[in-house]
Amino acid sequence: MRKKKNSVTNWRNEKKDIFAILGDNKKFLMPAILLVAVVITVVIAVSANHRATEIAANTATEAESTTFEVTEATMEENAYPEVNALVERYYAASAAGDAEALAEIYKGLDETEILKAVATSEYIDKIDNITVYTKPGPVEGSYVAYVYNEVKLFDYEGKVPGLETLYICTDENGNLYINGDIADAGELDYIKQISVQADVIDLNNKVASRYNEMVSGDEALAELLTKMRSGVQVSVGEALATSEATTPDESAVEESSTEETEPGKTTITTRIIKATDVINIRSSDSETADILDKTTQGQEFKELEALANGWSKVEYKGKEAYVKTEFFEVVSEETTVVDNSEENTEEADNASAAAASSAASTDSSAAASTESSTKVSSAKTGKMTVTDSVKFRKGQSTDSEAITTIYAGSTVNVIEQYASGWAKIEYNNKTGYIKSEFLKD
Repeated sequence: MRKKKNSVTNWRNEKKDIFAILGDNKKFLMPAILLVAVVITVVIAVSANHRATEIAANTATEAESTTFEVTEATMEENAYPEVNALVERYYAASAAGDAEALAEIYKGLDETEILKAVATSEYIDKIDNITVYTKPGPVEGSYVAYVYNEVKLFDYEGKVPGLETLYICTDENGNLYINGDIADAGELDYIKQISVQADVIDLNNKVASRYNEMVSGDEALAELLTKMRSGVQVSVGEALATSEATTPDESAVEESSTEETEPGKTTITTRIIKATDVINIRSSDSETADILDKTTQGQEFKELEALANGWSKVEYKGKEAYVKTEFFEVVSEETTVVDNSEENTEEADNASAAAASSAASTDSSAAASTESSTKVSSAKTGKMTVTDSVKFRKGQSTDSEAITTIYAGSTVNVIEQYASGWAKIEYNNKTGYIKSEFLKD
């Protein structure tokens, strides 16, 4: 069963924070435990650290970040009652789906992350057996906390173990809070380094082992976790779609002039990306998909597509595979613009000449002309459903400007589908493009 929660759509325009699925916490944990975090609790995450890393990278040339000395401090267990009290409040709010309390505890939650927290709470009965392990943080009054917890889900008798990294700071009034807005690259680097010390790795591995044994040995649990992820994604998508439908988009005014870069031209960007950590290479864009191999740090791949759901489709041993985008950096990028207008004109002229020379070949020439055209005339149009979160773009390219994100379960009006794999659609009174593979009747 699922709990009923109050709507949280009134949380639009609130501050940003780091409340995504626990699996996005790989910046602080070993790859094995990240899988633990992803599947167990979407609520307990630190994805804003990824945003902060990007911010720090962009500002590195403008300002020099602080360097913090990393010491081999011993990890302490439940050593600070005030830290434990904060963590208990955090998990109580997470299980209850209390958006207001979460925003107070975890500074800067954005709308999507609040919606994910509330949607996930509908599958959670309670979070208990909490143990807080701490190491000193980079600044005065701060802690890096590694929190063990067990999640009791509805419709499942057992408790699922998890581990989460939290950066806890003290504000100007002496109150503790979970910091999701780490803008200083030095602080991020400190947390990354302290989180790969031997005692933290040992804790990660123990929890990962327990979790993996539990899921691999219980088909019902694996199915429930998959259902939970899918349900959360649909709930968030529906809530955002409803909210976006009633919110004016400033870009709508200029859309007619910026919908495509140039008529008849397609922009193709080829990227080479490099792994910044050792992570899994999977058969599809899912944490439960088959593992094909693992990357080595510094290994390079040709990126075929950066997906809107945080995964990258890459070329691996002559086939397609998937990796988490956040653990890669772009090594090189080459953009080319393909002019389709001359090609289409030439094809049309050839088809006309063939038709004129022989009446008997008219039908076959017309068929060939249709097949070589950009538009796929036999493809379905009209109302269709989006099967996964995807970027709604102004042109037929993953590098084209994104208008917004369309979430799984949303309904769109398909105008045309193209042989390039893109579809022209209408969504919230705007026209743009998404990949056809994300559409179904």
